[in-house]
Amino acid sequence: MMTFIERQDHSFLVATPGQHAFHHMTHTPFLMARAGSPIAKAFEMAPAPGVVPAAFDTTLIGTRPDEFVFRRLDNSALDIITGTNDRVTNEATELAWLNRIAPGKRVRGNVEKWALSTVSLRGGRIENSAGHPDAGKVWSFGSYQQRLTDAVNFRSEAGAPTTIRLTSATDARSFTAASGQVAELWVFSAAQPNGGIDDPTALEHSAVVFDYLVGATPIVATCPEATGRKVPDSDVPFVSATSASAGLVASEMRMPPLSEFCYMAAALLELLGVKK
Repeated sequence: MMTFIERQDHSFLVATPGQHAFHHMTHTPFLMARAGSPIAKAFEMAPAPGVVPAAFDTTLIGTRPDEFVFRRLDNSALDIITGTNDRVTNEATELAWLNRIAPGKRVRGNVEKWALSTVSLRGGRIENSAGHPDAGKVWSFGSYQQRLTDAVNFRSEAGAPTTIRLTSATDARSFTAASGQVAELWVFSAAQPNGGIDDPTALEHSAVVFDYLVGATPIVATCPEATGRKVPDSDVPFVSATSASAGLVASEMRMPPLSEFCYMAAALLELLGVKK
């Protein structure tokens, strides 16, 4: 789960959930790239035995775990800049529109400090994608209904280079993809429930997304057609390129055998009545 927050210059801040003391689910943010790729080398990503990429994205069914490398994003910031215009073209129509789900509620002022990790998007465009079979179905938040997705693609500005900068405290690394160069990088925020789910038609962890807002009452999203998804047995990666862990890659907290839909949300200026 993560939330896309539109800024006044129409760039986007993407924030993964921070601490939420009253919910039973935690979220682990991490990066994934193809092993041996230039971007994986630039960010010193590493294999994580026991992690199955297809457990997090249905489009990766049929791939082998050793084709990918990982890096945790805890307490990290990722900045992605493409082209010369900060505006991000938003074609991701299936993000959960928080301004309609919880009208009149504002984004918490400390969202960047509260979030476990952030991604800043400047330029390019975002579009609907899907990593779970319940994506694209109509979900209800009380009387409000909309189609939801659990994944978004970011595409660079045509004909322009794209620079990705990863920072955490004193650590800073960057990668630039030239115009026309293909660079694949996955950003995940994986939910880790204490146990399996009982009812995939009612999302227990919907309450987490309302922590991005001030004074919002949580609403559980429901969809009678939702089926959940049986996922391959997988660990969640625990890979940090620090002096303490450079020579040892561990993993933590097994994914449950049945995974519920983990949608993504958005706070958009046009729904707040802000002039463009």
